[in-house]
Amino acid sequence: MGHYVLNHVDKGLIMNGVVMVLGFAFLNWGINFALARWGQQWGIAGITDVAVLPLAIAVLAIYFFVMTPVSNTITRTMEYEADMYGLNASQQPDGEANVDLMLGEYRKLDPGPIEEFIFFDHPSGRTRITAAMRWKAEHPQSVNREEELRPVFSGQ
Repeated sequence: MGHYVLNHVDKGLIMNGVVMVLGFAFLNWGINFALARWGQQWGIAGITDVAVLPLAIAVLAIYFFVMTPVSNTITRTMEYEADMYGLNASQQPDGEANVDLMLGEYRKLDPGPIEEFIFFDHPSGRTRITAAMRWKAEHPQSVNREEELRPVFSGQ
């Protein structure tokens, strides 16, 4: 729900659109550079020659490989914002932490900062649990609210 309320679809389209536009600019530069340097050897007449397609795929593959951390950071940032929205809406930081621990069954809970930056498109379990506990410390009234609600959920 946080993604909807925080307009993450629109923001994601815009930010990933910028990445795509930069990708096409890189593609144009990469093809022109490669053809100027090796075009005669490869027998490729120009950028409009259909034989340039494998080169275009290689250039785009390099670009998107290099841009993976940027793309992951865009997604990871929006996921963190949605987590904060969920904590503010539910006021259940312990529930968030429990879910994050369960996610640790198939995701690494405590990656290094470089590993998280490069490979993770969602916040790590450590980051999410730390954020939930920080939220809990900053909102002590939520602890009292949880204690008031506990008998209702336990059937008492």
